[in-house]
Amino acid sequence: MLEEDDLDHMIMAKPSERERVKMEHEFMHKAASHPVRRQLIKKIGAFGSTKDEIQQDTDIDDKLFKYHTEYLMNGDLLNLVNGKYFLTEKGLELLSNIN
Repeated sequence: MLEEDDLDHMIMAKPSERERVKMEHEFMHKAASHPVRRQLIKKIGAFGSTKDEIQQDTDIDDKLFKYHTEYLMNGDLLNLVNGKYFLTEKGLELLSNIN
């Protein structure tokens, strides 16, 4: 069996609290600073929206919509429930900062 070395430990280690917070802030900045993501967050709002409702009021095509909604979902800013997109608690916090 192979022994683990320092590199293995570094790769498998979870980020420190400071690193985790820094990464979260960077992610939030990327989400808020991108015009398509801002548009999605504003349109979804506090009450949620379906894909059709969002695309009806925006110029976001299917490919961009999928890419950016998945980005927001992977960052725990957005959920999809029964065909409707809702902002998470973090997403609502971001919404309050971009309005």
